[in-house]
Amino acid sequence: MASIILSFVGSQDPFAKTDTEGSIVTLVKHLLQEQTVIKHVILLHTTGTEQNAIDTKAWLESDPVNFAPESVDLMPVDDRLSNDPVNLLLAVEAARSGLERARSKSNSEDVLEFNASSGTPVMKSSWSILQAAGYVPHSHVWQVRNPKEMGVDQLRVFKTDVGILRKEFDLKIIKQQVQDYNYSGALTTLKASGLATDVTLALLSYGYHRFSLDFDRAFSSLNPVSKNIDTQWIREISALRQKDRSFLLREVYFNALIRLENKQYAEFLVKVSGLRENLLFFLVREKMGLQISGSPNNRSYYWNAIREFDQGRLYQYLQQYRGPSGNQLWLDSIITPYVLIAILEYSQQFIGPLQLIKELKDYCDLRNDSVHEFVGVSEIEDEPKLRSVLSKLMRRVIGVTDDNPFDRLNDQICERLDRSI
Repeated sequence: MASIILSFVGSQDPFAKTDTEGSIVTLVKHLLQEQTVIKHVILLHTTGTEQNAIDTKAWLESDPVNFAPESVDLMPVDDRLSNDPVNLLLAVEAARSGLERARSKSNSEDVLEFNASSGTPVMKSSWSILQAAGYVPHSHVWQVRNPKEMGVDQLRVFKTDVGILRKEFDLKIIKQQVQDYNYSGALTTLKASGLATDVTLALLSYGYHRFSLDFDRAFSSLNPVSKNIDTQWIREISALRQKDRSFLLREVYFNALIRLENKQYAEFLVKVSGLRENLLFFLVREKMGLQISGSPNNRSYYWNAIREFDQGRLYQYLQQYRGPSGNQLWLDSIITPYVLIAILEYSQQFIGPLQLIKELKDYCDLRNDSVHEFVGVSEIEDEPKLRSVLSKLMRRVIGVTDDNPFDRLNDQICERLDRSI
């Protein structure tokens, strides 16, 4: 690892009129005393400080420093900055040009050393601005005090890195992305920041894959850090990988609520439609004990099971069943939600859940219009009522509480992010 020094040249470089060392000379001596390997120096100058830059380069190439001539670059700034040396935007633009020059001469392990004590006030400030903006994560901003104005316990050369401000900015953005369940965006931002740890990256990847219902990849995301995380995440994802129906229904329910919270209404309606149908199958299979599915491949097998259920009385009931509009059921065909509702109405114990399921019909119809007719969905009417219906339904059928696992995950991720500052 080596260092590259970047500095504007001031009127006090390389030496003041009183023969006091200027900030560039002082900084170079300090770094060398600290056993820092300096591979390059880039000096930015205006037309007014061109001779100062030439003199500073000459000093760097002479005893006791003896830098090679090719290791010291003189960079004239744009004439606009020379004519307006108090323009902050022009100073930052010039500093960025110097930064690009430094990058062309550095590798990933090199550190950029910014001298914030030479040049006009805006030139001095430009280095801190670039660091705070995240342009240079591997950098130091140095200040050099006037020896005549130093306090007793003050160092003449010291760092004033403002990278912590950038980390605070990044932290705020990442935490907001996490609270919005935008795990993919949070991952991208985290990787570009200085806040990433193996655990936070793994938890974000886990959240992204779990929210996408890709439970195998979610499980794999935790493998490298399994000993350093709360075991609840492994327990929950293991149950989901085993296709536990109650866990799956619970997962889709919370997934749907997050879509609704984020105003992703079309995706929300797709989840609700799938949840409604799977709740019907869950009641029929788990509560009634009638093992059927909607697969057309085993249609005859499932209808045979229906014919034999309760000594044939269920099938007789379905033959005589009439829907709200007086329509008969299509028996021996694909088992649709309408057939499932009729099967459940055969037993009085499902009246409560069925009433709630029926209240979701209009929203499922809206989903069909959105998918098949390309009808846009920009709002959900009577959203509080819909939330209430879903909550009551899940409580009655699955026993779900309002403990959203993604909210718990978000809390743990944000807690770990706070520790990284």
